[in-house]
Amino acid sequence: MNARRLRVVLGWVLSLALFGVTLVLALLSLGTFASLAGTGPLWLRSIGSLESTLSGALNVTGLGSIQQAMTLMLLTSVCAGLAAYLKPRA
Repeated sequence: MNARRLRVVLGWVLSLALFGVTLVLALLSLGTFASLAGTGPLWLRSIGSLESTLSGALNVTGLGSIQQAMTLMLLTSVCAGLAAYLKPRA
């Protein structure tokens, strides 16, 4: 019974961590799309600038802006799917 409880707690911790990563990636991808169009609100375009700075620091600037936005969108979907998959069932 104790091992099962540990597995459930670990599942919830991993699931919540992946949901947090999903939220951050979703915000970064929205910011990237807003900075591409140039018509989004200032705070969202600022997040797009932050994503551009982060991608420069991680040396992934070889991709174009639209490819970076689509890659972030894909990573967001994968993280959301993994978080839902790892969530402990009743």
